[in-house]
Formats: sequence, structure tokens, C-alpha cells
Amino acid sequence: MERFFKNSRNQSEGVERKKILQKKQIIRTLYYRGTLSNAELSVILKLSTPKINNLLIELIEDGLVKELGRGDSSGGRRPNIYGLTDDLFYVIGITINIKRTIISLFNSNNKELGEPLIIPVGMKADFQIFERIQDALDTFLRSAGIEKNKILAMGIEHPGLFDQKRGINKTYFPGIENLSGQLKELFGLPVFINHDSKIRALAEKQFGVAQNRKNVLVLHIDWGVGLGIIINGKLYSGKSGYSGEFGHLPIAENGVLCTCGKKGCLETIISATAIVRIAREGIQQGMASLINDLVQGELNEVDISTVIEAAYRGDQFAISIFSDVGFWLGKGIVYLMQIFNPELIVIGGRVAEANLFIRAPLRQAINTFSNRDLSNDTEIEFSVMGQKAGLIGAAAYALDRITSI
Repeated sequence: MERFFKNSRNQSEGVERKKILQKKQIIRTLYYRGTLSNAELSVILKLSTPKINNLLIELIEDGLVKELGRGDSSGGRRPNIYGLTDDLFYVIGITINIKRTIISLFNSNNKELGEPLIIPVGMKADFQIFERIQDALDTFLRSAGIEKNKILAMGIEHPGLFDQKRGINKTYFPGIENLSGQLKELFGLPVFINHDSKIRALAEKQFGVAQNRKNVLVLHIDWGVGLGIIINGKLYSGKSGYSGEFGHLPIAENGVLCTCGKKGCLETIISATAIVRIAREGIQQGMASLINDLVQGELNEVDISTVIEAAYRGDQFAISIFSDVGFWLGKGIVYLMQIFNPELIVIGGRVAEANLFIRAPLRQAINTFSNRDLSNDTEIEFSVMGQKAGLIGAAAYALDRITSI
């Protein structure tokens, strides 16, 4: 990041270092919030207005920030409005799940450039998947006409039990410590990785329905089930980064075997993986369903999108699956409400696309099992960011980390 700033202005190393950190704070804030006045920056960053003005002048001289004219007045002189220079730098956001990888490119104003690239590379215990992603990324950047030296950083969200402190994905790469460092060498870029549920929580906090909220839980219900936790406005990771393994809450007696080795985990009931399994098993047992018609009898082709489409087309079997998902999810959420007492719970991920069929049974389960005072104290919202949340969040996570160093 320092390469974007001009040489020291005859100040001591300590003073210059502090100033660079303050400039990074301004850049990070403008990336997250968009255009702001000097007064707004002063309040957000808790720096005096004269200090902010001096920093902005230097950032403009550095070519990093531009003045965009005057904003609306609240009674006095109209304030100057500032924003980041267009295409000053780029940030890459990458989502890796068990089915595919999605790559997207964002400019310095957090605008996605073109359509994301989707490649059939799913997460598995093989480091070569990253080599395939690197090849695809190089092709992607060439087609976009972006040189690699313009890339500030890259963020990756991924599934698995992630030891954030040591940088180890215990599920897929237990023998690789400091996975970010290994990927930095491979990609030739600063790489920052984190669990998908934490990346989604960051996305919701900065750009989604959790903006300006202090105590929020973000449920990521996709092929697995994870939980991002925001406490007092900060992303909570726990001692080593293992917080949020909500999907492995043992909730169903005599349940099916989970990938973690235990039986009855919530993930075996409400995840996209579970939904697809339940749909296939039901049809194999003679259940009549539009799902079977959508895949022309090829049950191995059933995907979460197939079940969602069938439900929205009125298929009773598909709707009943999501009704059960809503019930068990609501029961699980009761535990979260009674432990955390959050102001907001956000539900996202592929399964949340079927929210029309999940909402009512979810609320019924909460009303049945929760303390009414607690449940009435918590709002529940479905994410409006959709599948973009992971990409936006991964890029924002990378920007956050690179500007914090």
C-alpha cells in the first residue's frame, strides 16, 4: 500500500508512519462509505477537522483522493465532498465453495468491473486447486485489461474449520501453516483468507442490512452452515478463529452422520447439501415431484437451485422440504437468541433464496421454543446481497487488512 504514497515530507520516521496509517484509514473509510465530507471523516475517524483537511490535501497531491465539489449544507457553509480516484487500484474477491470458484474484480470505489468469472473448481484437499484458480485469474485480468501491479490485494472466502491465528484450514489443508503466505507466493499478490461466514458478516456490516448495527449474527446457509458474529461493532473470531461453527450444533436425535463425524448436526438438516440429499432420497422412495422432471430423471443432477425452482413453481414436496428447514433453523436460532441477545440476525447463502417458504415455519419455531421477551428483542432479516455477498466481502476483507498493516 505504501507504494501509492509519495516520499516522506522531511518528517521523522515515527511521525510519517503515523500519518500513513491515518491516510490508510481515510482510504478504507472512503472505500466502505463512498463519498464523504471532511467533517464526516473527522467524526468517523475521531480526528480533528484541521488534521483531516491536511491529510486530504496530501492525499490529493498523491493522486489518491479527489475533491468532488460541495455537499448539502446543514445550516452553515456547504462542505467539500471527497472520494477516491477512479481505478487508482483494484481489489480481487474470490469465493470458493465445494462446487465452484467465483472471481470478481473491484475498483478503488468498490465498483465491480464486469461480470464475475465462474470456474468449476470446488474446495478440496488438493493445493492444485489454487494453481487452477491462478491460471483462471491471469486470464481474467488479461481480458479485463488490468495489469497485476495495479492489484492492491486479494481476499478469499472458503469453507472448512479455519485456525485464523495460525492460518491453517484444518478441514482441507491441515499440514499447511500460514496458508495466506503460501498463496501470496503462488499468486504474487498480498492474499488474505478467512472463513466464509466471517467474510459474509463483514459484507453485511459494511454494505448490507447490518450497517450501523452493533450486535449482529450473520447465518451463512450454503453447502455448509456457518455463523459470523459481530459484537460491539467488531467481528468476533474467538481464541483461534473457530467461532461460529453453528452448523455443528447437535440438534436432531438419531440424525444422519455429519462430515464432522458426529450425528444429528444442524448442518445435516438445513444446509444445501442436506436439502439436495433429502430431495433425492424422497424421489427415490416414490415421492412425486417436479424436481424429478426438472432434471429429466437424472437425480445426480439435482442441485439446490433445482429444489428452489421447484418450490417457486408450486411443487409441494420442495415446499415441504423448505418448511422443515425453516422449523429446524428457527429452533437453532432460539439458542443464539438466548445466548447472545443480538439486535439483528441476518440469514444469507443459497438456502436463503427460498426465504418465501422458510419465513413462516421459522417464526413459528421461534414462537414455540423461545422466551418471548428475548425473541421480541431481536430482528430477523434475510440478506439482500445474495451471492454477491461473498465476493464483495472478500474484497473488502482484503482492503481492510492491507490498510491495517
